[in-house]
Amino acid sequence: MVYKQQKELKQQQTAYQAKLTRDLFRSVIKWLEKYIETAYSDNYPDWQSRKQTRADEIRRTDIAGNPEKVEKFLSTALYGLEGDTDNPELLNELKTNFYEWISAFGIDPNTCPERLKHFLVGFHEILEGNGEKINRDAVNRTFEVDPSSQEYADNFANSFIGVQIHLQNERKVEESLVGKNWKEIENENKFVGNAEQGRWIFEQIARNHDYRDFYFWPQKNQQVGNPSYNPQQRTNSEIIQDIRQNPRNWRVDEIIVDLRENRQENVLIHQSARLNDYDQQTGRLNLEGNAIYRANRFSAEEQAQINQALNIQQEQVQQSPKKWIWE
Repeated sequence: MVYKQQKELKQQQTAYQAKLTRDLFRSVIKWLEKYIETAYSDNYPDWQSRKQTRADEIRRTDIAGNPEKVEKFLSTALYGLEGDTDNPELLNELKTNFYEWISAFGIDPNTCPERLKHFLVGFHEILEGNGEKINRDAVNRTFEVDPSSQEYADNFANSFIGVQIHLQNERKVEESLVGKNWKEIENENKFVGNAEQGRWIFEQIARNHDYRDFYFWPQKNQQVGNPSYNPQQRTNSEIIQDIRQNPRNWRVDEIIVDLRENRQENVLIHQSARLNDYDQQTGRLNLEGNAIYRANRFSAEEQAQINQALNIQQEQVQQSPKKWIWE
């Protein structure tokens, strides 16, 4: 009798854990499709007919037109999946679903955007049980809100309340899986694509892949493991070359550079920048060692090259205060 109860408990835990892992996998797919919709709608104008998940499954209203924010949610979903299971049979199932999705969505290895390639390779690494890259980036990530601040505490408290409500629902699901084996649970991650075709497409994408300066989150230091690195010491030509090669890592935006005077400037920002690093005494944004660059650093010709690399047209500059207006 005791053995039977122990066996049922193990099956219950295995079945429930498998369901959670599959749910995490599907969450990554949802955010991946939302990322493509937000960042690469020009590359995939027919993305609505390509997507394999429902459009209303992500209901956040603060991510519209903000691929950087969607990237953070996508990275967080990937981080949640990493290390969630050591069941090789389940991981192989998820890899098959991953290949099916690539085939069903119609990713073309010849036209796939470089930054999207990084996320696809990172996704696959996690399904291979390799979380080295995303764990390293997670340890060295920067936070928009200081973890020691009251704002962070308030956000955490609100999130905790939401998690508690979710856990109450999950307990009911867990109870419903008593006595079931994980293979008995319906797999909702099967897509209409051909797994073998998807595998071939991914192999072309991953061939000679190099993360270079890609990170899943903005980093405390652009060159991880090199504490002496100072992005302000880069030459203007090096910066412009980086923008041309990795435009998704850069943006031009108007931010507060002096808290006391509430003074704003249009600046060039790398994704690794520390946007909340203000001097406590002067209230000024710390630029030393920070990948934030003022306009007066660059000549008029260099400014034009940056605008061209970021695809900022004169008409856009006139229409939107968020574009780089050189004064």
